Amino acid sequence: MKIAQILPQMNFGGVERGVSDLVRYFKGTKIENIIISGGGGLAEELKKEGITHYQLPVYKKSLTSALLIPRLRKILKKEHVDIVHARSRVPAWISFFASRSSSMHFVTTCHGMYRNGFFSEVMGWGKMVICPSKAVARHMHEKFGVPEEKIVIVDRWVDLNKFKFTDYQFRKNSNNIVAIGRISSSKGYEYLIEAFRKVVRANPYLKLKIVGAPDKFKMDYFNHLKTLVTRFALQYNVQFIGYRSDIENVLRDARLLIAPSVIEESFGRVIIEAFACGAPVVATKVGGFKEIIDDGNDGILVEPKDPQQITDAILKILNDPVLAQTLSVNARKKVDTSYTIEKCLKETALVYEKTMALRRILVIKISSLGDLILSIPTLKLLRERFPDGSISVLTLKKYAPLLYNCPYVNDVITVDENYKKFENILRTGVILRRKSFDYILDLQNNRASHIMSFLSLPRESIGFKLRFGFLLTKKIPYRRNEDPLTSQERLLELLGIKFPQKRLVFWPLEAGNKLPLPEGNLIGINISASSRWASKNWPTNHISTLIELINKNFPSVKVILFGDETARDRAARIESMLYPKPHNLCGKIPLQDLPYAIAKLRAFVTPDTATLHLAQSLNVPTIALFGPTDPQRHTVAGQNLYVFYKNLLCSACYEPECKSKNAKNLCMEKITPQEVFSKIKETIKFS
Repeated sequence: MKIAQILPQMNFGGVERGVSDLVRYFKGTKIENIIISGGGGLAEELKKEGITHYQLPVYKKSLTSALLIPRLRKILKKEHVDIVHARSRVPAWISFFASRSSSMHFVTTCHGMYRNGFFSEVMGWGKMVICPSKAVARHMHEKFGVPEEKIVIVDRWVDLNKFKFTDYQFRKNSNNIVAIGRISSSKGYEYLIEAFRKVVRANPYLKLKIVGAPDKFKMDYFNHLKTLVTRFALQYNVQFIGYRSDIENVLRDARLLIAPSVIEESFGRVIIEAFACGAPVVATKVGGFKEIIDDGNDGILVEPKDPQQITDAILKILNDPVLAQTLSVNARKKVDTSYTIEKCLKETALVYEKTMALRRILVIKISSLGDLILSIPTLKLLRERFPDGSISVLTLKKYAPLLYNCPYVNDVITVDENYKKFENILRTGVILRRKSFDYILDLQNNRASHIMSFLSLPRESIGFKLRFGFLLTKKIPYRRNEDPLTSQERLLELLGIKFPQKRLVFWPLEAGNKLPLPEGNLIGINISASSRWASKNWPTNHISTLIELINKNFPSVKVILFGDETARDRAARIESMLYPKPHNLCGKIPLQDLPYAIAKLRAFVTPDTATLHLAQSLNVPTIALFGPTDPQRHTVAGQNLYVFYKNLLCSACYEPECKSKNAKNLCMEKITPQEVFSKIKETIKFS
């Protein structure tokens, strides 16, 4: 497995030191690493140790950085990289697009609390998003909508070969109190300086050493701090040390460490480094600091922007050597348990292994319900091919209940009927992109679904060459007269999958489902198609005649009327023609319970393809009535399917409303109740 670590530069900061530790730790193992950065002192050190480094200016916050994508893609392909691991926003944008439409996976580590803006969104697009603390994980989930299942918390670590423990008994006479971090207003140094003014009244020989370089573009804050030092007459006591690469030496004889940050810090590497060295810690109650420090047990937490609390905490430690010793020992124990390089990098290795093994797959089948049922064999095959994969389905909200108990699906993502509106396409694209799909199988194949697939930015998107099919990464020609499963199989073959046999399937239904169905032999009749397709409806008098024939010839059989709420009036008219009346369940069965109801039938008659496919997939003998549509295009051949279709001059007109002036719905009228009954009698053997 080869990983490309990509970050802005390889100087001596916390992120860079972490990457340096990582590549050294994995050197010579099955996880090989290369580094891509803008260069720096650490890069030169690592190259001397045999670590491959490519220098690219991936740190420039400029649109021109997009020009680096082809160069980076060339490097990644040359090195046969499996995973691109981005650790900052500009490198993430470049490497994300460099890894698309390839076998490479994309992973991110969020080293900070990014601002809630589009520029930072890319840090949530990793297949796995590594966060150094619960605070960062919560921030990425709440502010950037990163799904919880993508987030992995891996603590930062300490190299205990460098950060060696010094017992407090040997440091209690030191006069050095240290604060470590860049000179930035987010670090709260002004509150520390104000607090230190009170500390030195009782301890005039103490020195506060602030270790860190100021931002050369934001010198106003640094100048403000120097002014405070002068105003409080602390020139002897407060020193600005500047940047130091040897933090272990800074902490070696420090009396204690102060971390006065005023923002939600992502972690606090310097805190665990102080823990490792045995230096007691006072820190503010912010972000990751609160997760590291157990207040009063291994450190002391104070409110941010409160100089008096900082003063009190410092004096408490200085004046109580027993407390200081206890904090020091407990802190080191915590490091040995939770923050060793071995533990944390083994967890990182597990993230890489999961990234390589996991496949996230989206199947788009928004409408209609019948087509969604036709896609179940594909879902089953995908689950068999990727048993540990995460399979999602994008469909209409009203159809989602059908898949609630589907064992082939991990997640159902829903859209409303107006999903084709441009603003809704964009919104759905954002939702899908955050889920980081490896493959999108577009079975809907309309303009909206192709645009959604494109905006989702998967590794691969698969569909047909029609409408906006050019937006897909893999596409094949569409064949109009092909049966549904053959069409799906040609798409699945792009993933190396074939149907062992082309038949409709469903999943095993759970026992004990209670439905308002009578006992005994049941025959179901769906009395109407969808409200949009009035031309598919079988005449009402034909339905009543069929029920009369069933009642007369099979007295023990009970007839059930099926249909949605729009069929209630039609059902009432049929009931008024008959005695005994059939059992009317129109509009009374929730979609998730419909399979249970149909599964209890001995036979099912329907002009509606959705219930046709459902009954057929449940192995119920199904009599399908076709008129305005072509059964060859909309059915899957099977031993339990019997199709009635009158091939008239106007057949397969695909008109929702019959256009004939002389005889309305002649194609459906020509299908007689007597021939349908004969098929029932021929097919179903009742005891």
